Amino acid sequence: MTLRERLEAAQKQLECDRTSGLAALDKIFYEGVVPNPLLNGRYWGGLITSTFNPVLDNVLGSFTELWFPWQGKTFEATTNTGDNIFTNDGLLLGRVLWPFYNDYIPDGRGRSRAFKFHSSIAPCVLNPEIEVFRMNFNLEGNPRFLVRELVDELRQIDDDYYLGKAVLGNLDGKPYLAAYFTLRSGLNAPPYP
Repeated sequence: MTLRERLEAAQKQLECDRTSGLAALDKIFYEGVVPNPLLNGRYWGGLITSTFNPVLDNVLGSFTELWFPWQGKTFEATTNTGDNIFTNDGLLLGRVLWPFYNDYIPDGRGRSRAFKFHSSIAPCVLNPEIEVFRMNFNLEGNPRFLVRELVDELRQIDDDYYLGKAVLGNLDGKPYLAAYFTLRSGLNAPPYP
């Protein structure tokens, strides 16, 4: 069974045995490889699950099935930079959470880009024995609340298909896993909501 097939099985497993499903996702991430070549261009994303606690994850999962404005990421390999793609219906929430952030970039019909990052190959924050493709959001101009403390990490699990971890710092500064997500390359955008 390929890593991508195992990922699909782990996603189904989350519904009936969350602990085993999360363990399977972590094992798949560990068995993935550092992306080669490095990501460049537009990649469409999907949230697999948040990992705060079972009750909150269930509530967030129900909510994000109905509405989730994050659509993916763009990468510029020559400058090791990128940003995130959002549907414009998420801009209102963004303006409430980050009222002084104004670096939204229009990105075609119904979408905008925001929250720049710097990318690099680095040790995994939570498993330093492996290397990951890391996206660091601690950049001038990004909001301090939630965004600048975010580190996204990717491992390639299939041709142009990646499993990611979103890692946040808690109040005492220790990192914790906040979510699993996927990225895939492709020219076709998800349908406009």
